[in-house]
Amino acid sequence: MADLADPLVLPELGKARWTPAQVLGYEIALEGVRQAVGYYAQQLAAAEAADEPDADAIAVLREQQATWAARGQDLDPLDTRAIARIRRDADDLLSVEEDEDDEDDQGPTGRG
Repeated sequence: MADLADPLVLPELGKARWTPAQVLGYEIALEGVRQAVGYYAQQLAAAEAADEPDADAIAVLREQQATWAARGQDLDPLDTRAIARIRRDADDLLSVEEDEDDEDDQGPTGRG
């Protein structure tokens, strides 16, 4: 049975030790993680729906997705280096190449 003599636990936690800028960077990094996990979910769905699914490729995609999820779970709002790494890595993963983007804007004739 639990000892409920002192039910006030929250006052012992104290105040947050991070700045608003750190919280913002942390939230942006978490959004990058969510986007990366979603990106791999999309890749997995396409790989699994292929006429001849490649089990090895699917396993790699699942591993990469799990790695991103773990990065988000392990992230500390005070670890600015890890936050910067995640933001950079997510940007690299999710960025559309300029040439690809230009092709999409030009329409079927390539003239816009």
